[in-house]
Amino acid sequence: MSDGPTVIVWFRRDLRLADNPALAAACERADRIVALYIHAPDEEGDWQPGAASRWWLHHSLERLAESLQARGAALHVRRGPTLQALLSMARETGATQVFWNRLYEPAITARDARVAAGLDESGLLAESFNAALLVEPWETRTAQGAPYRVFTPFWRSCSAPVATQPRPRAAPARIAGASVTSPGLALGDLELLPRVRWD
Repeated sequence: MSDGPTVIVWFRRDLRLADNPALAAACERADRIVALYIHAPDEEGDWQPGAASRWWLHHSLERLAESLQARGAALHVRRGPTLQALLSMARETGATQVFWNRLYEPAITARDARVAAGLDESGLLAESFNAALLVEPWETRTAQGAPYRVFTPFWRSCSAPVATQPRPRAAPARIAGASVTSPGLALGDLELLPRVRWD
């Protein structure tokens, strides 16, 4: 194996291998990949996940871990704060880059900006990708640079780029996982499933 980079792929709500731009970029550019989920619901502001969302998260993380394992990698689970968890994992694995797919809620975008700045200060490359929208919010502006207020011109502006979108990518056949020495958390440690089994 060549001495290429190790990349941390920070999974958030995009708990899938197919059509995952951050993972696809890591597979193209890195020799080793660290698949990382960081549990930090207190960083999501007023929109922390409720009981049904936590149930979904538990089962989605289980499926993601199985899919990664079938391709040669492991899912690593840590608790926040997010920046400290990323820096700790980078030190442990020798990772030099962190990739993730963007989210758009105000509290989360502010957190992500702080995380990106902290990674940059520590000498790590931080790169985010669009995995949820056909057109980014900052790409849909009037000629004067303001947000659209009328639907029809907004739709015309968005329609042209949508027609040229690439097809979704298939899941990678193999993922070269990086070795991680500390055990981290088991999925059950997050206590996402309900205590009263309404599910």
